[in-house]
Amino acid sequence: MEFIDIYDELGQKSGKREEKEEAHRKALVHRGVCVWIMNSKWELLMQTRSGHVMFPDMLDISFSGHVQAGEAPLEAVMREGREELGINIDVSKLQYLFSCREYGGIDGYLENEIDDVFLYRADIPIDEYSFCDNEVREVRYISLDEFKTMVESNSHLLLPYETHYRFLMIALGSRLMQ
Repeated sequence: MEFIDIYDELGQKSGKREEKEEAHRKALVHRGVCVWIMNSKWELLMQTRSGHVMFPDMLDISFSGHVQAGEAPLEAVMREGREELGINIDVSKLQYLFSCREYGGIDGYLENEIDDVFLYRADIPIDEYSFCDNEVREVRYISLDEFKTMVESNSHLLLPYETHYRFLMIALGSRLMQ
């Protein structure tokens, strides 16, 4: 059983903890991390979700997950990188981008999450990824132009996190100009 800390509407810890599935059933505010891996060719790593998880066979963020009870966001990044993709994160290549709120629901699973979003700049060959927790079927790199086109066309291949994707494009756009 995985427990997560519960937050108030302003993003402050409430002092309460809840089992993750129960927190989603009740739509309680909690925290997550999202990490986009970008290589030196300015390509984003996208994962294809396994067929047995929520949003099967859809393209998703390089890796993401919940911040567990008592865990710091950076600790969650390190843990999720190992669990989902079998990689060890070099903190010197990790950059905080922004935080955003995700709302939504499907089949009784209600999302009410504050996500800390990071960019990880690394050249990791596809064959170095391993899928330890069976959430990921495969990964591939896509160009920023391809990603932008998918976001702007509301591609049915992408998980439904439109606001998150648009914030990412804005954040990357400002960095591309530097």
